[in-house]
Amino acid sequence: MQQLDNWTDEAVIAPLVDGGGVEAQLQVRKAIREKVLESYRNGCKAGAGHVRGEYRQAESQAKGYQPRRQSAK
Repeated sequence: MQQLDNWTDEAVIAPLVDGGGVEAQLQVRKAIREKVLESYRNGCKAGAGHVRGEYRQAESQAKGYQPRRQSAK
């Protein structure tokens, strides 16, 4: 969290407090978009898709659907 606080101070608060006007607003917007994209990519690398699959499975079971069982041959 300390890294996030440092980034926020540097990339968001400082440009706005320094009175950069519209240019500062654009700079802040770009910095935020880059940080969100970085976070999204890190989530994908960490396997966030597996979490969503587990959620869907749990949701299906809560609705009364049973997974198909494969028959033994």
